[in-house]
Amino acid sequence: MKHKNILILILLSVTLGVSSCDDLLDVEVKGQYTEENYFKNEQSVVDAVTGLYGILIAEDFVAHGDYTWDIASDDVYRAGDHSEDEAIETFTFDASNPQLSAGWTWKYEMVSRSNIILTHVPELDDISQEIKDRSVGEAYFFRAFANWWLYLPYGEFPLITQEDAATANYNKPKATIEEVLQSIENDLQAAEKLLPVTSTAGRINKGTAWAYLTQLYMHWSSYPQKEDKLDLAITVGEKITTNSTYKLSDNFQDNFRQKTTALPEMLLYVTSSQAWRNTSTIYYFSPRTQGGWNFFHPMKSLFDAFGNDKRRLATMWAEGDQINIGNAVIPYDAASSETGFHFNKYTTFTPEGRLSFDLLIPIMRSSDVYLLVAEAKIRKSGAGAGDAEINAVRARAGATALDGADKDDLILERRLELAGENRRFFDLVRWDRTGWVDIATILKNPDAVYHTDLNRVNFSAPKNYFFPLPQVEIDKSGGILVQNSNY
Repeated sequence: MKHKNILILILLSVTLGVSSCDDLLDVEVKGQYTEENYFKNEQSVVDAVTGLYGILIAEDFVAHGDYTWDIASDDVYRAGDHSEDEAIETFTFDASNPQLSAGWTWKYEMVSRSNIILTHVPELDDISQEIKDRSVGEAYFFRAFANWWLYLPYGEFPLITQEDAATANYNKPKATIEEVLQSIENDLQAAEKLLPVTSTAGRINKGTAWAYLTQLYMHWSSYPQKEDKLDLAITVGEKITTNSTYKLSDNFQDNFRQKTTALPEMLLYVTSSQAWRNTSTIYYFSPRTQGGWNFFHPMKSLFDAFGNDKRRLATMWAEGDQINIGNAVIPYDAASSETGFHFNKYTTFTPEGRLSFDLLIPIMRSSDVYLLVAEAKIRKSGAGAGDAEINAVRARAGATALDGADKDDLILERRLELAGENRRFFDLVRWDRTGWVDIATILKNPDAVYHTDLNRVNFSAPKNYFFPLPQVEIDKSGGILVQNSNY
């Protein structure tokens, strides 16, 4: 969290076209400013908001860090060489685990930058109303986005407001879950009012805010006496499902093969390019034999769940599959994976046969919202109530329509549609809370965990609905920040 004097990086590339990892650290600093002297014209505002988008490619945030939470599910094995991930996957961690603090700083950096924009931009005169509204809407959204990705793993955490930033009040106690969710809702509603219906390449729009509101309401509705949020999820979600502006793509895999122009379904995405190698997501999901870093291998239980579903090959490779690597077609080497599978969603190749970084990586898609609306309708009205939304997603995938789809159909559909997109564990948590699933039982399936982890997975509800706060942050607070319950 930042003090009154700030250093702003002027990012000269296109909206999301900034580089990650070492490249991000090498961005040339164009000037050192204070909050009082920086915001002087429209371009300064645009540059500051570009800095918000740029955080999305930070390796310890969207580019890798938050994908790691999904190794706690039955879909993904950690693989790789991050020793701390074993404890996350088996629920044997303590609060000192490095993964717990990996993305914490970046999320608060996004909150800090958003607060600065929200404090200064509304009072500017030398700026068009269109750019002002859009920029303030983006700042509200990204503050909500950062807090959302603090909520999902931690539940309770300190909320840093504009007023806190103005008084340097950063050492705060945790907000309650209700306060956290209310704050996220307020920001997303404010963003929705200001954002345009459609946007230029790389930018968010009203559909993005509506999608995250729908997701918020579905998680909120899993708590006792919060079933009224189901109605809100349906009302907001149908602004996407009934609007051709955010229509589903004609082909499922097209969402993961776009290079320069996003499809209407891609409501939030990160841009990468061969020249800049913007996001390490591609490295982490790709096989080492093809130039990747060989993390996040799909489990056999996920492969089995697909059956004959056509989305399987677009999602993951298995023995017997053929891979077009640009200059040749080769058989998939199942021995290169510790589970026998690799994700295909984020791996493409250049014409010369090298790993390609020309890819728009979706973070939120309309199909996610379709299935959230279907889920809300099933919870409210029973089997069959969500058939229209489920079947829209299935039709696009070339799957047969369902009649009277129930909770188990919905659970399976979300698993198949969103595999590898960092939804599964957090879905399981809210379904466990509502009694739809039993995570502890799911993780006893030998095909859902790596063989050396069998009978070592120590999931316990409600303790492991959330992870502990990073011990380093508790220590720095001097007793103000209190650890999550059960840890």
